[in-house]
Parts: sequence; C-alpha cells; structure tokens
Amino acid sequence: MAVPGYKHPCRFCGQLVEANSPYCPHCTRPHPHQMVCPWCFAPIQAGWRACNKCGRSLIVRCNKCGNEVGPDSDACEKCGTVIRHRCPTCAAVVTPGDRRCARCGQKLGEFWKKRA
Repeated sequence: MAVPGYKHPCRFCGQLVEANSPYCPHCTRPHPHQMVCPWCFAPIQAGWRACNKCGRSLIVRCNKCGNEVGPDSDACEKCGTVIRHRCPTCAAVVTPGDRRCARCGQKLGEFWKKRA
C-alpha cells in the first residue's frame, strides 16, 4: 500500500516516484505503482481481458496490424501505432475530439495540437 508523502519504485523502471503520481517522471509510463483499468482506474491483474469493475475491454486491437495491445501499453509493440491517448493530468484514456478529460476536466485543446 502506498503511504502519502513517500516515494515508491515505479513498476516499469524501478525509479522512486511520488505515491499519488499518475505518471512516472523517469520513464513517462502511466500508473507507475499498480496495474489499473485504463478507463476507470480500478485495480486489475495481469492476464485479465476485461475490467471487473466497468466491464470494458482491457485489450485493444491495433487498427494497422491487428496486434493485441494490453492495458499497460498505449502503442502497438509490433508497428508503433498509438492505440490509446492519455490525459496529461490524470492519465485517463481520452479519444481524439474530446475537448476535456471526462475524469478530471483538463482542457485538451493544446494536447491535441501537439499530437497533430
């Protein structure tokens, strides 16, 4: 369990990260302390194909090559195509055209301009 005010190792790179950080500042991966559903942030386990809280699929198929991409990846490992976009503030999944993050309300105009 994460203790507020203390840093814990990132599960991807091992560097110390604030307990409530949505991103690792070292490797930039979202949710550095535990696997969570990219849609509702409920804790999940490796190998699950759907979230046990919101029911959404944790596996996304790449539109370009058809490779399956799990909840910890935002780009296809096979061809590099970006599969999921994440809010820069809270790491929730956002879709092109969203003006605000549905989870935290962050305005996304500049975020999409940088992605264009």
